[in-house]
Amino acid sequence: MAFLRKLSIRSQLLILAGSTIIVILVIVLHTYTMMSGMITRSHEEYVRQTVTEMKKNVASNRDVIYRLMQDISYNPDIQDYLVEKDNLVRYDKFTKLTKYLSGQKDLKEGIQDIIISGNNDTWIDLAGGNRYLVPLRDQLSDQSLNANYEGMRKFENLYGGADMLVFATSIAYSRPGELFNRNIGTAFFIVDPTALMGEQEYSPKQAGTQIYLLDRDRKVVASNSSLSAGSEFPAMEENPSGGGNRILKWKNQSYVVESEALPEIGGTVLSMVPENELLRDLLDIRRQELIILGIALLMLAIPFMFIVNNILRPLKKLIFFITTLRRGDPLKLKKRISLQGYMEISIVATELNSMLDEIDHLTQSLLETNTRLYSTELEKKKSELAFLRSQINPHFLYNTLEAITGIAVVEGQHKIKTMTRSLSSIFRYSIKGSSEVPLGEEIRMVDSYIRIQQIRFEGRFDVHYELTDEAMAFRVPKMILQPIAENAIYHGFEPTLKKGRLWIRGAVSGEGQLIVQVEDDGIGIEPERLEELRLMLSASSSGPEEHAESKSIGLVNVNNRIRLMFGGDCGVRIDSEAGFGTRVELIIGERRAPDA
Repeated sequence: MAFLRKLSIRSQLLILAGSTIIVILVIVLHTYTMMSGMITRSHEEYVRQTVTEMKKNVASNRDVIYRLMQDISYNPDIQDYLVEKDNLVRYDKFTKLTKYLSGQKDLKEGIQDIIISGNNDTWIDLAGGNRYLVPLRDQLSDQSLNANYEGMRKFENLYGGADMLVFATSIAYSRPGELFNRNIGTAFFIVDPTALMGEQEYSPKQAGTQIYLLDRDRKVVASNSSLSAGSEFPAMEENPSGGGNRILKWKNQSYVVESEALPEIGGTVLSMVPENELLRDLLDIRRQELIILGIALLMLAIPFMFIVNNILRPLKKLIFFITTLRRGDPLKLKKRISLQGYMEISIVATELNSMLDEIDHLTQSLLETNTRLYSTELEKKKSELAFLRSQINPHFLYNTLEAITGIAVVEGQHKIKTMTRSLSSIFRYSIKGSSEVPLGEEIRMVDSYIRIQQIRFEGRFDVHYELTDEAMAFRVPKMILQPIAENAIYHGFEPTLKKGRLWIRGAVSGEGQLIVQVEDDGIGIEPERLEELRLMLSASSSGPEEHAESKSIGLVNVNNRIRLMFGGDCGVRIDSEAGFGTRVELIIGERRAPDA
């Protein structure tokens, strides 16, 4: 067995698989040969004969019923009765036809009722079944002159309360004249299910065999089981409507099922026998198979145990070692594994030890490098963010504007008062509070700025706000919207004399991001300039000094502030069409880090 221990896993598994396959093939081949002949001889032959007899009986009895229906349908007295309009004449014929129908009924045992239902509300029945079949008359599956099976029905307490077969045929007027070949009514036969099967008895050759005659609605017409006529045949895993035999699950048991179609009633003859009953005669063969299988297992047990042990012992040791490494104990990471065994596991152990040595080296280098990079990047980000947020201290301007506002009020200069008061609000907003505010406060500051511009441009544009309550409560960086509104006014409305409109919209998306749109219907942006702006916005965050000469420094600064504070998936997007306006969209997420 030392030789096996040195083989590769693939070689050991091939030996095990080959031995198992050979043994199983011998057992399966032997079993199949013995069982197939026995099952074929003891079951299929019996079922075939039984089904043939049943089909003959059903076809014969159906033909008798159909001939009687045709005779009645073409009877001149029946047809005259259905078209007769005189009530007295009709009554006289009713008595005569009742006797006639009673005689026809006696010609075939099992006919419970004969019903003639006319289109002019005339009818004849022998046992009172007409009232149950009137609704069926207009729903017949086939309105031809051929007799048709229309399924099984229950007629309350009539006919002993049992389910009965219903056959129907249309009655066409056969005499020359205006009504020739026109439908004048329907003939119904109510037939006991036993009349379709005749006197044949089905005593199964194989114990437990169940035979069912099912109609097209899978109702039991006749059977040798406990299911009564009219019962719904229970559902199976597969609908056994086609021919041939198969093994199906039914009531938690495996059955060998054979089926044969019955076109006469659109039904099926079904034969079922429990699979274990068919195998009852095979106990001797099964015993032999168990003995052979036991001997085979004993022969395989010794090499199997050796091979499994050779595979699992080093693998378990390797798994335990890896599990220990995953716990993250720095001291245990210094350990190395030594495995003795087959070639593959030895290679794995050697490569794992080499990998751990390399990981130690790389981890140390990575920690040192990351420490340096993190410190450098942190200082850079802090410097950039401080630069982007820095502004000229507006305290002195704020005090001066308040003084100008007071003078304007005294002198009655309302425009000056409005402009200075709005500008004063902007400066006060910029110097007080935290670096982040609810969007509602930012909107109020932007509104102050827009009032100044509306006075400057003498009402050449209107502004519309469309913001949700959830958006108004969302926290955003200060002074994030004013540069966008300023661009819309100076680059969208100033170059044109037509009156414009400015929209400011805000909503929170399903991903939890704030979407703010500033849209104008001004002169728009030329395609080349728009592409240039998009390239500037898509570039990585860099210091604003790189765009100091650009006309879009405000747009770029806003984009960089948002990216630095909320990540690269946020920022500014711009869409425009020359002559139709511009839309700038700000995407702001939840703050990922505290204020610098």
